[in-house]
Amino acid sequence: MNSSWHAFAKQISYSDHCASTVPEATLNVYTLASMPLSEYQAGYYTGGGNIPGLSSSSKSNSFSFHVSDVYKTNHDGVLKVEANLRFGISGYDYYYGGGYRYGQAHLEATPERAAYVPRRRAKSLITFRLEGDSLNLDVVLKLNNVSTSAKITSLFTGILESLSTPDDKNYFDAISILMFPKRNYKYSLVSGKLSNGKSNLPLGLAPQSQSFCSAFRNLGRALYLNYAPDCSPVKICTPISGPSGYLPPVMSLDGIGCSEGERKMRVLLRFSNDSDFWYYGKFDPNSTLVGEAMWDRNKNRLQIKACQINLAGSFSTARVEDCSVHIELMFPAVWSIRERDGILGHLWSEKSRKELSYFPDITLQGTESSFWKFPDLKYNYTEIERVRKLCPVKTDLKSGRERYPNWYSQDMRFNMLVKDSEGKIGSGYSYPLFVDNQMYDQYGYSMSVSRTENFAIDTSSTSSSNARFNISYHIDFTGPQHVKGKSKNALYNQSWSSNDQVEISAEGVYDAETGELCMVGCKSVISTGKKRANTSLDCEIVIRLQFPPLSKRRQDHIVGTIESTRKSSDPLHFERLNVTSDSPYEEEVRRSILGMDIELSLCLASNTFLCIFIGLQILHVRRHPEVLPFISIAMLVILTLGHAIPLVLNFEALFLNDRNRQHISLGSGQWLEMNEVLVRVATMIAFLMQFRLLQLSWAARKKDGVGAGLWFQEKKALIVSLLLYGIGALAAIIFSWRSHSNDTDGQSFSILGGLKCYAGLILDGFLLPQILLNVFRNSSERALSGSFYLGMTLVRLLPHGYDLYRTRTYSSQFYGSYIYGTPDRDFYSTAWDVVIPLGGLVFAAVIFLQQQFCGACFLPKRFRNSVAYQKVPAAVDDVPA
Repeated sequence: MNSSWHAFAKQISYSDHCASTVPEATLNVYTLASMPLSEYQAGYYTGGGNIPGLSSSSKSNSFSFHVSDVYKTNHDGVLKVEANLRFGISGYDYYYGGGYRYGQAHLEATPERAAYVPRRRAKSLITFRLEGDSLNLDVVLKLNNVSTSAKITSLFTGILESLSTPDDKNYFDAISILMFPKRNYKYSLVSGKLSNGKSNLPLGLAPQSQSFCSAFRNLGRALYLNYAPDCSPVKICTPISGPSGYLPPVMSLDGIGCSEGERKMRVLLRFSNDSDFWYYGKFDPNSTLVGEAMWDRNKNRLQIKACQINLAGSFSTARVEDCSVHIELMFPAVWSIRERDGILGHLWSEKSRKELSYFPDITLQGTESSFWKFPDLKYNYTEIERVRKLCPVKTDLKSGRERYPNWYSQDMRFNMLVKDSEGKIGSGYSYPLFVDNQMYDQYGYSMSVSRTENFAIDTSSTSSSNARFNISYHIDFTGPQHVKGKSKNALYNQSWSSNDQVEISAEGVYDAETGELCMVGCKSVISTGKKRANTSLDCEIVIRLQFPPLSKRRQDHIVGTIESTRKSSDPLHFERLNVTSDSPYEEEVRRSILGMDIELSLCLASNTFLCIFIGLQILHVRRHPEVLPFISIAMLVILTLGHAIPLVLNFEALFLNDRNRQHISLGSGQWLEMNEVLVRVATMIAFLMQFRLLQLSWAARKKDGVGAGLWFQEKKALIVSLLLYGIGALAAIIFSWRSHSNDTDGQSFSILGGLKCYAGLILDGFLLPQILLNVFRNSSERALSGSFYLGMTLVRLLPHGYDLYRTRTYSSQFYGSYIYGTPDRDFYSTAWDVVIPLGGLVFAAVIFLQQQFCGACFLPKRFRNSVAYQKVPAAVDDVPA
């Protein structure tokens, strides 16, 4: 069943439900009009019980109202509106174009007719249909307070009601809706000069010109609140309503409208216990303030005045009131290892202490800000001398032999795993903040051309004196789950779970000639349910990381340690944490993408040559039809299956259009999907030609007087081949089991996987049945053309030669993307890549000797058959093409 709701037109009487409020009017389909509602208007809802998906447990209570057309009617001030109403049922819903949608179902509706009267009530009849169940929902939508302009107190509210009776299966509970108007908004709270307020914040930074809206639209996803120390359960300490003593630790600031020219913005201030609620949480008016923000050019601060939302029972009766909340935010101009708050601020009430809704001042701090929007931000290194003592410069450097990541490149940021001495593992992320005095952009948005051009700089040309760079980092990870109680392995000597977050602010020195990064850090643990603002720092930490060279010949991963420099008796001491990361380098990714392109070309070339070599063999047997019966049927069956099985496995990719298939653009501009289809088409052609060759040989064997003796020799060769294949299969299973038992990467042993690789080995030695047939016949017929057995051998052995090159060029973590010489379809290793080609060439040499002399020519004389098989004359009929 499709998880979306769509509307369809149904004749419901407008006059029965809406004419009493908005008179029915005749539509003028040739005259369009405009409406105060924006073309795309976001909002929130509550209610809707009995509709599948619209339950109180849904992760989202958002919806959108999309106006498609507005028409004039024969009554002045009455308009017909056609719109779509879309409810976010589950997952996450982004209202701006190009947003990412995950796990979302929705309701859509198109009204049969609707009417609009300025400053009155708009009503529309909407019907819904659930695809799959054909469930019809007859509803009426009523919107209130829709006007031609809006201000801070304006809210579009309404209700969506079912027209079915309560005992009808299509009946549902009423849905109350709430929207913040967007069109023709007039700022009123911050229209003039704001008061100086109570804040004693220092002068901060200003965003780049023409970047006010982009810098502040999602300014603070997690602003942490620090309340007055004398707050108690019986005292009001927050600007929002809630249970007695409720002190939400986190506030988010989200822009819902912005004016770049005026440098003003409409904001929603949402309070919660969870720092991720801005992404996961529902909209709750009781814990939300709506306000206006204005940039103070004199003090470089963001001034905000906000109001409470009074539901008065439901969303449909909500109103904005009590605009006495004032907020000031500033953006520090200098960061250090101990001071890295991207946002600082105050939140206070403009009411007197005696008034009912007064609350004490609240301080705010936040680390997540768009700091690249503030180009004047500086960093003050305070621990570099300490770093140089902890990590002195090595004198036995072999500089110039390897190239390491450029200090400004995106290779300096990486995902990581953190493992303690007990084997517990946490995961996290690290990225630079500053390199020397220049800001590092972890997203690569605003790096200058001069810096990006140096990503692949050859450090062999850099002297030791200027290859070491001061660098500051942000490191965070979720800690391993430790046992409860006092454990020396537990950070802060406490019990903490995998949900707790460890943050480390670090600074130190990066050596671009050796790839060594040494830093000291200040660590804080944000335990579940605790306030971030009250966490303390432990600055007795040293971090040592070793980046692998860009070639990754000697080392595949970033490795390092996080250690405490405190004595083991210190309660803040913790044992060493080992850090690893397999994040790929940019240059490595480019090489791997190029490698994929090369492998596609090799696949296409290999299959093309297969077609050529098979075609030459068919041409050979047409010129010499007498040799057809002497070609091994078992060999041809092996080769035919070798082409058929990949086609069967990829049948859907070749003939069907998979809607979920993604196009991957390669560096050369070719499309991976297109090349895959070309490869499979070539494989199909090779299969058909190979099958034709098998058909010709089979038909020649079945002719009278030709196949009787040959079938007996074929059976003998087949029995020996199967015996050898069985012994080899057992050996392959044992080898695969022993290889996996010695692995430390956690991969499980698979008999099927070992047999798949062994099947590839059988294809590599496809000449074995032909060799055995020639031995038992002891004849010298040239059944195979030289281009066939030598060319087919080279095509089968080329992947092993390429694998030798590949293992020395690309990182092992990209093996999963290989499409030529895939490790799960044959045996690939340095040893196998030498043994298998040598074996294949030996088989080709044996065929050459057999066809030059006799089938048993390479055996000792006492093993040769004393009587050669009598050649049977072939039929004179031409072999069919």
